[in-house]
Amino acid sequence: MNNELPQFKVTLGIMPNYADTKDGMLIDGVSENRPAALAGIKAGDVLKRIGTCEVSEIYSYMDCLSRVNPGDQLPVTVARDGEEITLNVQF
Repeated sequence: MNNELPQFKVTLGIMPNYADTKDGMLIDGVSENRPAALAGIKAGDVLKRIGTCEVSEIYSYMDCLSRVNPGDQLPVTVARDGEEITLNVQF
C-alpha cells in the first residue's frame, strides 16, 4: 500500500478550501506574485482543470499539480460567477 504524498516541483500559489464539493476545488485565497495571481485567478474561483487533468477536490488537485514541471505553461480552468474561464498559467 502506497501512502506517499505526491511530490511537487511547482506551486500554483493558492489557498485551497478543503471542503469536498466533488465539483471542483474552491480557492479561499491567492498569494501575490505567484502563478495563479499572475494569471488572473481570484479567491472565490472554483478550480476545475489544470491542463487536461480534472480537479474535483483537494486530492485530485494535489495529483494534478504533482504532474506539472517548472516552466510549464498550461491552461487552467476555473468557474467564476457561473461561467467557466480558462487562463494560461506559467509555472
